[in-house]
Amino acid sequence: MPKVLGIVAEYNPFHKGHLYHLKKSVQLLQPDYTIAVMSGNFTQRGEPAIIDKWARTQMALENGIDVVLEIPTLYACQTAELFATAAVKILDQAGIVTHMSFGSEYHNIKDLDKIAMILAEEPLAFRELLKLNLDKGLSFPLARLKAIQQYNSNLQDGSLSSDLIDLILTGSNSILALEYLKTIKKLKSTIQPVLIPRLGSSYNAANMEGEFSSATSIRNAILSGKSWESIASALPDISLKILKASINQGRGPISLKSFEQLLFGIIRQASPEEIASWMDVEEGLENRIKRYALECTSIEEFLSKCKTKRYTYTRLQRVLIHGLLRIKTNDVARFQRRCGPSYLRILGFNSKATDILKNLKKTSKLPIITKPAHYYRHKTKDINSMFELDILASNLYALGFPNPEQRLGGQEFTQGVLMI
Repeated sequence: MPKVLGIVAEYNPFHKGHLYHLKKSVQLLQPDYTIAVMSGNFTQRGEPAIIDKWARTQMALENGIDVVLEIPTLYACQTAELFATAAVKILDQAGIVTHMSFGSEYHNIKDLDKIAMILAEEPLAFRELLKLNLDKGLSFPLARLKAIQQYNSNLQDGSLSSDLIDLILTGSNSILALEYLKTIKKLKSTIQPVLIPRLGSSYNAANMEGEFSSATSIRNAILSGKSWESIASALPDISLKILKASINQGRGPISLKSFEQLLFGIIRQASPEEIASWMDVEEGLENRIKRYALECTSIEEFLSKCKTKRYTYTRLQRVLIHGLLRIKTNDVARFQRRCGPSYLRILGFNSKATDILKNLKKTSKLPIITKPAHYYRHKTKDINSMFELDILASNLYALGFPNPEQRLGGQEFTQGVLMI
């Protein structure tokens, strides 16, 4: 049986930190193949990707990934828990992935595993503490952090200090690492997790800090018009080439601001009841959204005024994307109850991957979509409705392209699977 490495990624864009993670993983595990499961045109923090999923797929393949699968749009722009759960399920359901590597700001996987066990088992005492903290008006991330600290302090064999838990639960990559470990446990998956220490600046660092700058800082530099010379040091040469090509074609850069008028139009015409149905909208948030969409004229001002102790910028950004794509709480809950991710969507592969793709057809527990135009042939309601959201996401994402000639709809069907 071949050794197959799975990686969950956004590659937004693929930078030298990603290349380091891939090379270190390959050096450590010596896999026969590598599979990346990647966000499409909208990402986990509630933002559109800076360039489209096909360009980012090309980046991944040119830098050494063998196969790129897409996380369905329904799950790509969700909380760390839903995002990670969907990604790990895709790798698990593929039936060929033996190992999964991920980065973390905190480097001791045994300590991460202790917290992941609490999250996977959700003992009653922990759930009560979490509810108590949420009832105090804390945001979910902060409420969960405090609940883990409080629960851990009451354990007779609790060996993690509150400061250490705070350190772990405030690292973006560490939080995702916990969710990956938790999902592997809950699925009873045979996939073996491997932690690769993260290098360079933190995921959320806003300013570039040399060769291992964060994706956030790279995007900020691009969006603010920094010179290519100032960005080049943080990107592999092929990534820089693909990024330049996309932007020169007018297919980037894309940001939330690219959809500013469309978003305000959607909110201003929606009733409070409709807004309340969107995923992540709770406890009267719909009224704040409606009010400030009428009062504000920029996305930045809107987010600043809507933000509360409980509703972070990231959560509000996700709400905007959910509104844009009409992703409702009930829809997500229904898919979670029924099936989770409903298919494997292949975005691209290299010539080396031919044999593993043949195996994938035999081992996958989910239908495989290679030709988007044929998705309906599976004749399954869950597949159809989930994939139609991917189609909608691409159609709306295209409206953000700076070049009007690139804004054609239907690109989900015209782009095809990328082969290199």
